[in-house]
Parts: sequence; structure tokens; C-alpha cells
Amino acid sequence: MPDKGRRILITGSTGFLGEATLKHLTSDDSNLVVAVDVKPTRGPASETRRFVSVVRDVTEPLDDLLESYSIDTVIHLAFMLSAQRDPEKARAVNVDATESLLASCSSADVKSFVYLSSATVYGAHPGNDHPFTESEPPNPVKGFAYSEHKAEAERLVLQYAEANPDQHVCVLRGCVIMGPGAQNFITESLGLRMLPVPAGSNPEMQFLHVDDYCAAVGAVLTQGSRGVFNIAGSSTVSWREMVRIAGGTAIPMPAPILRALTDLTWKLGLQRRSTGVGVSFIQHPWKVSTERLESECGWRAKHSSKDALRSWAEAR
Repeated sequence: MPDKGRRILITGSTGFLGEATLKHLTSDDSNLVVAVDVKPTRGPASETRRFVSVVRDVTEPLDDLLESYSIDTVIHLAFMLSAQRDPEKARAVNVDATESLLASCSSADVKSFVYLSSATVYGAHPGNDHPFTESEPPNPVKGFAYSEHKAEAERLVLQYAEANPDQHVCVLRGCVIMGPGAQNFITESLGLRMLPVPAGSNPEMQFLHVDDYCAAVGAVLTQGSRGVFNIAGSSTVSWREMVRIAGGTAIPMPAPILRALTDLTWKLGLQRRSTGVGVSFIQHPWKVSTERLESECGWRAKHSSKDALRSWAEAR
């Protein structure tokens, strides 16, 4: 658990991860948690928990909230997860709002800042034959806005960290986080009964159980960690096995045809999961090493990647 008596602001608090983070942090009733989202946030059941819901678009300045509630810890989760047909709107939320929030933090008494990034920033490319470490630079798949925006926001956060060395600024590069009710670009695909997959490809994937994600947030806050940390569940699960666990059937298809078909169905509005570039993430591996978080913070994933996936599939 984080240190006693924190005053925490969470953005994106009504999403799957926002709700889990809120529940985790309010389990310590000495914390004050201010939850910010475009719709009201459902608070903890116990009246002893100190919690405030603020309806606010994260693209608006948050200086007044940081000052009014004397916020010392910010956890930035707000992000448009699904592929967007309005790139300007997506960038405003994913990148510009991050820059605005950091500017607000720079003039407030914020001591800790945690940004949830993604392992997709390493990119899914041919030749990815080893787990990525934090020392390796981001190399997002060109045209995959989700990971491109994560990489851009990361850059802003790390620049902020350099300019504010007295603060504990941390980036968590997570693999796909799973649990009952999870919604992301992988679950949208796995929800299909008949799922086309690149012929000849069966990459090993990592998943992180939502409880292990919450434990990672608690660990970096407690340790006052700085820098970038990968987070992922133990072991891996192959893409074909993922489809089977989700109750679907994999339909092999040549990768170039699958990319073209995915692009076509996107342009025609027949699916909203991804453009053709998203095929890379089911064609090539993009695994990460969690050694740094384990050695520096004592964090260990309690759930395997397969167990994390099953926790979502069994709750569907």
C-alpha cells in the first residue's frame, strides 16, 4: 500500500483501471482520493473512505483541483483506448491533456506522479526475439495511434521529470491488463467467435491481472520510484491459445490479406477495433522484462498471463 495520508488525484477514474485504482487506494482510509472524469465516479461503499468525484474533462486545466485539495500524488490514467476516427480529438485527450496536466503539476505541490503507459511503445516488429528492458527506446508501430500517443506522452512525462528532480515521477509500461470487465483492443478482438489470424504466426503474449497492476502502483508509490518500469504477468500464452481460452476459433489468413481486409472493414465502418497496422500485434511478439520492478520495488506478479486472461474470459 502507498504511504499513509496521501492526497491523490486520479484521472480517467470511471474506466476499468480507474475504478480498480480507486478501490485500491481508498482501502487505506487515511488517503483522500479525488477522482476526475467526464462523468461521475462511483465511490467506495464505505462512508469512512475519503473520496471526491469531480466531473471535468481532462483537456481542461486542473490547477484549481490540485490547489483546493492540496494534492501531493497524481495518477494519470485518462486515455482514449479504442482506435479513433477523429485523430485530433484522440490527440487532445491522449497527448495534449497530459502536457496540460504536467503544467498544472509544476505549479502545485505535487510530490509523486505516475503515468500508465503501454508495452506497445516498444513496437511489434519482425525480429522481436527477446523481452524488452526499460533501457530500450520506444519504437511504436507507425500508424498505430494508441502506442504512438503513449510514446509521445511518455516523452512529455520524462521531460517533466528532468525539470523536476525533487519529484517522484514514474512511468509504468504495462502489457494488456485483464480482469473481469476489462475492455481494450485485445478483448475487442477476442470477443469474436471467428477470429482471423496471420497464417504462420503464433506469438507469445503477456497479460497482467488487474490486482497485480494495483500492487505495482502501490509499490512505486511506497518506494518513491523514479523512471520507467515494465509490468507484466508471469509466463506467456500464445495467441492461438488465447483465442481458444476466449471461446473462439482462429481462422488463419495470409498477413497481407488480413491487413488489407482489416483496413477495408475499418474504412467501411464495419468494425472499430483497429486499422490494418494493428495486425502487427498478433503477428509479432512484444514481450517485456519485469526485472527492474522486481529488484527495485520487490514487486512480483501473483497471477500468470494465462490466469489473467482467464479471469476476463470466465467473467464474460
